[in-house]
Amino acid sequence: MQPKIALLGLGILGSAVAERLLSKGIPLTVWNRTPEKAAPLEKLGAKRAATAQEAVAGADIAVTLVLDGAALAELALGPAGIAQALARGKIHCDMSTVDVATSRRMAEHYATQGREFVSAPVLGNKYAAAAGKLLIFAGGNGPAIDACAPLFSALGEKIWRFEQPPTAIATKLSCNLLLAGMMETFAEAMLLAEKSGVAQKTFIEIVGASALSAPMFQRKGDLIAHKDYKPTFYLRNLLKDLNLAVDAAGTAGVALPGGRTVRDVFDAAARGGFSELDYAAVFEWLAEQGAASSASG
Repeated sequence: MQPKIALLGLGILGSAVAERLLSKGIPLTVWNRTPEKAAPLEKLGAKRAATAQEAVAGADIAVTLVLDGAALAELALGPAGIAQALARGKIHCDMSTVDVATSRRMAEHYATQGREFVSAPVLGNKYAAAAGKLLIFAGGNGPAIDACAPLFSALGEKIWRFEQPPTAIATKLSCNLLLAGMMETFAEAMLLAEKSGVAQKTFIEIVGASALSAPMFQRKGDLIAHKDYKPTFYLRNLLKDLNLAVDAAGTAGVALPGGRTVRDVFDAAARGGFSELDYAAVFEWLAEQGAASSASG
């Protein structure tokens, strides 16, 4: 018997997750602060709840996909929070990328209330969600993670299990730190090659044929070449995760000199007008800096 799932948060990834679950025949109740985002999912068989508490009242698993720790804490622990409406013995599975401290706070709160909390941030975009190929980092009590197995199996290609929710969050932040560093360095290298007379297509081909090859370089290189920055992952959201990674490193006693530099580049790109584009648009910000430097020289 499929668990009853409530999904709260219908952004780019949340909507893709909802569509995937519905396609696998999993009963789904959805809620979003902007109600109209639920309309396409209703046509696919989802039930739309009027409030967050209504959404989780009969759920076995409440799944949240929200922007950050503040949004998660408000949704779960605020005056109209779902922590009060979720039945005892049921599970709140947060698949957002939040800060380590909020993940720990949530786990501690639910433990005192006879409910379970699982942090399960994912690696992958809406296309990976649609294909059931997300990589999932699940942190929490073993039985709670086991209960989420139908959910994870529908969405994920592989699952890594951790005993504590904050460990799952730290894993995701570490991955996004690497993602940002790869993107920023690739953009610099591609820009240098282009300005030295190497066609973008040729440079992408060279990288793809070498030991430097990575699927992200091919995908994002093609987007850069076509100036197609429709977001699968907003630049502002990657910046948010970089700030969380820097904070987590401070708590863990880890120096991130390169990571801080990359964070500063994405911060400048966000302030330079690229925050609402895909994070690959950092290339355009770097190009602007070069043009400005040439003009001033």
